[in-house]
Amino acid sequence: MKIIIVEDEAAIREGMEGILKKLSPSYEVIGKAENGREGLSLIRSLSQDVILLDIRMPDMDGLSMLGELREEGIDCQALILTAYSDFGYAKQALELGVQSYLLKPVRVGELKRAMETAEKRLIGDEKRDVLLNRENMVRGAMTGILTRSEETVNALEKSFQIREEDPLGLFVVWLGADFEKNRDITARILGEVSGHAEGFDSMVTSFGEHFHFSMLVYHMEEGKDWESYFASVVVPMLETNTGNRALCAWADCSSIFELAAAGKRLYQIMDWRLTLGPGALVSDRAVRSVQVYPLGYPPEMNTRLKRAVVRRNADEFSGCMTELMAVCQKEYHDPKEIKENILIFLWTIVNTAREYMALEESGLKLQSVLAEVMNAFTWEKMESILQVLFDFVIREKKDSRRKLSPLIQKAKRLIEEYYGSQITLEEAARQLSVSPEYLSRLYKKETGLSFSEDLRRLKVEKVKTLLLGTTLNLTKIAAMTGFSDPKYMSKVFKDEVGVLPAEYRKIST
Repeated sequence: MKIIIVEDEAAIREGMEGILKKLSPSYEVIGKAENGREGLSLIRSLSQDVILLDIRMPDMDGLSMLGELREEGIDCQALILTAYSDFGYAKQALELGVQSYLLKPVRVGELKRAMETAEKRLIGDEKRDVLLNRENMVRGAMTGILTRSEETVNALEKSFQIREEDPLGLFVVWLGADFEKNRDITARILGEVSGHAEGFDSMVTSFGEHFHFSMLVYHMEEGKDWESYFASVVVPMLETNTGNRALCAWADCSSIFELAAAGKRLYQIMDWRLTLGPGALVSDRAVRSVQVYPLGYPPEMNTRLKRAVVRRNADEFSGCMTELMAVCQKEYHDPKEIKENILIFLWTIVNTAREYMALEESGLKLQSVLAEVMNAFTWEKMESILQVLFDFVIREKKDSRRKLSPLIQKAKRLIEEYYGSQITLEEAARQLSVSPEYLSRLYKKETGLSFSEDLRRLKVEKVKTLLLGTTLNLTKIAAMTGFSDPKYMSKVFKDEVGVLPAEYRKIST
C-alpha cells in the first residue's frame, strides 16, 4: 500500500514511517508533509492508498484538508492520529469517511489492525472499481497492462476527461540508487508543479520498484512548447534539490494507450544523458538536435593505466580516469562510443590484474560489472564502477601475493605468461631450478589447485575474455589460448563453465 503521512511533528512522522516498514514490507510511505496545506498538494499529485493525518496542525488542520479532498472527489482511505478525544472531532472525522480514529500515543497493535482493515477495504475497492481507480489507470497505461477497449476509453473520459485522441506528455524523473534519499523532495516538487502550474493537468505516480517518478501531463494548452517548459523550469528545480541526481526525460504521446511504448523509448535513449550532460532533459528531440563527433580512445592511455594498476597508484589511476572522462565530455559523442571507451578502460584494468597480479575473480563478478556499465546513465555511476573495480584489483593483489611464497608467485607468472604455448609442470620446474615433484607439492599446498588445474582455469578465463571482448572465431581463440584444437577447447570450457563457448558468447552479450 502507498501511504502519505501528514503530521506537524517531525519525530512522529519519522517514527511512524519506521513502524510501518516493520509492520509490512508492502507498506510504502511515498510522501510526508508537516501541515495540511503541504499534504493537500502531495495528495493531489501522487497516487496514494492511505493517508495518516493529525487533526491539529498549523496553516491547515487535518480535517479541513480532508474536507477539501472530498469536495474535489479525491477518494482515499484516511486514518486519524490525534491526541484529542473530543466527540466533535470524531463525529466530523466519521462524516468525512475516516476509517480509523487512533489516539496518541498510538499502540503498534492498534495501528496494525487499522492498516490491515484499510488493506482489506482497498482490495475490495479495487475489485469492484478497478477501471476508475487512478493508481491502476495510470500504472496500467504506463506498464502496458491497460489495453484499448470501449470500456477503458469510456472510463478514461469519465474519470479524467481524457479522450483517446488527446495528446499527452510523459515526464519521468529517474533517481536510481538515490531514490530513497531524494524521494520526498522529488514528490514535493512534482506536487507543487502539478498543483500550481497553469496550462495543463497532471498526475504523478511513484514507481519505487524502478526508482523513478512518472508525471502524466494532459489537457495541455495548445501553442506552447511544454517540453521546453519542463526543461527550463522543472528540471533545474529537481537538479538543484537532489544534488544533480535527478535524471529527467520527456516523451510526447498521441494517446494514453501509447504511454508504455513511450516509456520504453525513453529507457532506450536514457544513456544520452552521458552525452547531453547534467541538467539536460533527455528526449527524442534533444537527441536529434545534437551533432555528434567520432570518439577515439586517448593515445598512450593504456600504458599509464597499466602502470597505475601494477603499482597500485590511486592518484595515477584517478588521473587516467579524469582524462578519460574529459575526453568523452569535451564534445558531443554517441553514448555507444562513450561506453566502448569505458569498456576498453575496464578491460585494461582487468587484463593487467590477470597478467601481473594473479587476480582471483571469484569475488569480481565481471558479468555484473559489464552489465552495470551498459546500464549506466550518469558519469557519477561510471566513475563509481571504475573506482570500485580498481579498489577490488589492488586489494586482491595485496591479499593474494602475501599468501604465496616467492617460488609459487614466479610459477604463477610463468603460467600467466606462457599459457598460450603449452607450458608444462616439468618446463616450469626446469626454469625455476626445482624438481617437478617439489613444485607440484608446494603449488597445491599454497594455491589449493594443482599446476595443471590452475593452468586450465586461467586458459578458460582467457577464452571467456576473447569470447566477450572480440568477434574472433573459435579456431583463432583456441590457438591464442594454447588449446590444440577448438573441439578440445569447447570440451574443457563446458566442463569448467557448464555451457559451450558459443552458448556462453550468446547468453553474455
